[in-house]
Amino acid sequence: MRKLEEFGDFHHGKFNIALHLLGFGLIGWGVVEKSLVLVVVGAIVQELGHVYQYFKTRDPKDNPINGLKSQSIFALPIFILIVIYVIVAK
Repeated sequence: MRKLEEFGDFHHGKFNIALHLLGFGLIGWGVVEKSLVLVVVGAIVQELGHVYQYFKTRDPKDNPINGLKSQSIFALPIFILIVIYVIVAK
C-alpha cells in the first residue's frame, strides 16, 4: 500500500498535474489514432511534469529518480500494454 501512497505523493503541483493531464490526453489520442508517436510523446510530457516539479521544489521526495520504483510497478506495465496495443492494432 505504501507504493500507492508514493505514487500519489509524486503527483502534486498545478503545472505537474496540467502536464499529466496533457500527457494522458496525448496518450488517449494516440490510442484512438493508433499512433505510437503520440503515445510516446504523451509519456514524455508526463515525465516532464515530474522533472519540472523537482526543479521547482528541489525536494528530494520529488526527484524523478525516486519515482522509478513506483512507476515500474504501476505506470510502466500499463504503458507497455498501450504500446503493444497500438503496434498490433495498426
